[in-house]
Amino acid sequence: MSICTISHFQKSNELYIPLSVADPVCNASQASTDNQDYLTNLISVVEKNILLSALGLATYNTLQLAISDDFVNPIYASYEKLVKGDEYDGKIWVGLEYDYSLIAYKVFEEFTTQTASRLSAIGAVTVNPQGAQLVSPKYIIANANVKFIKQYQDGYLNEPIISDDGVFIDWFGTQDDLNVSMYRYLVDKKADFVDWSEENFRPSQDFKNSFGI
Repeated sequence: MSICTISHFQKSNELYIPLSVADPVCNASQASTDNQDYLTNLISVVEKNILLSALGLATYNTLQLAISDDFVNPIYASYEKLVKGDEYDGKIWVGLEYDYSLIAYKVFEEFTTQTASRLSAIGAVTVNPQGAQLVSPKYIIANANVKFIKQYQDGYLNEPIISDDGVFIDWFGTQDDLNVSMYRYLVDKKADFVDWSEENFRPSQDFKNSFGI
């Protein structure tokens, strides 16, 4: 069972994916035109890769047991907080199932990267109650990447800013004091995850700017 689900991409926000909601069809024998199967498979692959990179195999396997148990057993209390979020020592960890979670941003980034050419012939479209607004897929990809990095590890790229000549400039920043990254949370709560150590954590090197590089 995945922590991230299709529902993360069915809301009217920046993670909305067109056609992630199946369209009704007149003939029940006809398959609806949607991205659900593709997106479901992508969620499974991306989520597993992220969690293995952050947790290592032993802690990842324990997390899967905790999820299967629906966190009923008290021994999984720390894993429930890892998934659902936690407040401690004046800090906030938003959790892995948060609407704007690091997993959701990474899935959105990968989906948009792989399907940018078919989302729209002239550009990706953002949800807008007053109408569609065309936005460069490269900006959308960079924005999702920035927010993934920010939640995943301490150092992160701030959102791209626009210079006078219209070129996006990405620059490296540091974690704020209130919201912590997954790495910082694991370090702070190391005693709760007995099989985890800093050596298990593999930082992402996949930084993207607005040019898609």
